[in-house]
Amino acid sequence: MDKIGKKSQRSIFMKLILGFGILILLVMGITSCNFPDIQGLLSPSSPTEIPSVSPATPTPNPSATPNVPVLGSETLILWVPPQFDPLDGSTASNLFLSRLDEFSSRRPQTNIQVRVKELSGEYGLLESLRTTRIAAPIIMPDLIALPRPLMEQAFLEGLVLPLDEITEVMDEKDWFSYAQELARIGDQTAGIPFAGDVMILAYKNDTEDPPPPDWDSVLAVQKALAFPASDPQALVTLALYQSLEGDLVDPNGDLIIGEESLLEVLTYYQQAQAANVMPYWLTQFETDQQAWQSYKERQSTLAVTWSSTLLGSDSPNTTLAAVPTKDSKPFTFADGWVWCVIPSDIETEQVAVELAEFITAETYLSTWSLESGYLPTKPSGMDSWSEVSFYSTLQKLLPSAVLIPDSHLLNELGPEVRDAVVAVLKDQVEPTSALADLVEAIHGP
Repeated sequence: MDKIGKKSQRSIFMKLILGFGILILLVMGITSCNFPDIQGLLSPSSPTEIPSVSPATPTPNPSATPNVPVLGSETLILWVPPQFDPLDGSTASNLFLSRLDEFSSRRPQTNIQVRVKELSGEYGLLESLRTTRIAAPIIMPDLIALPRPLMEQAFLEGLVLPLDEITEVMDEKDWFSYAQELARIGDQTAGIPFAGDVMILAYKNDTEDPPPPDWDSVLAVQKALAFPASDPQALVTLALYQSLEGDLVDPNGDLIIGEESLLEVLTYYQQAQAANVMPYWLTQFETDQQAWQSYKERQSTLAVTWSSTLLGSDSPNTTLAAVPTKDSKPFTFADGWVWCVIPSDIETEQVAVELAEFITAETYLSTWSLESGYLPTKPSGMDSWSEVSFYSTLQKLLPSAVLIPDSHLLNELGPEVRDAVVAVLKDQVEPTSALADLVEAIHGP
């Protein structure tokens, strides 16, 4: 019985060793190109992947051996949406690719891989983060580009790392105030901003008429002004409301509505509707793209849109101006993109932060922003824009830009404001009645 027992124990021990060996092989397979692409299984489309980043214009270097792994090398995985794909052939993407290559040349032990994910949907950036963390944490990214709303959700779910303990980059003075707000969730730094976006007025510059600076001028020109009146977040209306110094939250963080200020905005809409400046058909537009298409097709002559929409679109004879406010005082909402670090081990997190700092440095970002269709996040980044026709407008807008309200506030307040706007533009109710219905919907009778 002793011999049988020893043999049984030996057999169990050998099975454990064999099982452990198979596990090691599986892990090695997952990290190699010979194993089925788990990343591909998580997405219906094949992501763009750069196994080792090459410069946009190769530089001769006889001693370089990019295909031979460096002893002790580490892989850094970046996730980006299609508009930041370093292989799409644009000038901005070539600049990005070259910057990544420069980082790799400074840290030859670091192998950078870039994978392109859709912005939203079942296989979008946020959903892929959630799925990959559970299904295949070994292929989680180390650095990810996220817009503000997705960053909020990712941070609250613990998918991205607070950065206050590992970088002081946001303590630097060379940031626009909107960019500093863009980087923070509460009192914590959640990301490093690299691309700005502000709400602007698009207008045709092939006429002799200057852009209207205030509400009275908008009414006087009697030209249709497009905006997404049925936007469930009501961003345009809330921007006009806040331009009147209307508050959205009280000191305790509770939702409030300045009824006098909002009534002014709704009354302005009623006047614009009567003057055919804001026709009822604006209520068909739920998205910025729908309103922009109306402008491109000359259904409207003016449009409140986002700078990234205008700069990223082929629309001849179009330039940007400040959104008209009641008293011509510059005010606009800002949004943008940040680089976020994914929690892993301390060493990888530190390298990811170093890369994020490197690709948000002013010397690079100033040139990249001009080519990318996004706006600078730093005052020093304006240097490259000095020859642009609307440079003086941006000089006024960017320092005064205010970050869009938090997602939870927009989700709670936006639909009610939208309903009030639609009712006024359809001439169904008076502004006072629309406001009363809104206040009751939010605070109760």
